Amino acid sequence: MTTLLLLLFVGLWAWAWQPRLRSGFDAAARLAVDDDVPAGEALAGDNGRTNA
Repeated sequence: MTTLLLLLFVGLWAWAWQPRLRSGFDAAARLAVDDDVPAGEALAGDNGRTNA
């Protein structure tokens, strides 16, 4: 079982480090910082009020 899991880990590691996948991973990494609205600011029309 240990050998199987080690081979699976090495296979996934080799797959993830393929140069052709780099652009997709780079794009996914930028998703968290590419927002149109900066963190902590209200959306347009919100004005910080709630409808409670």
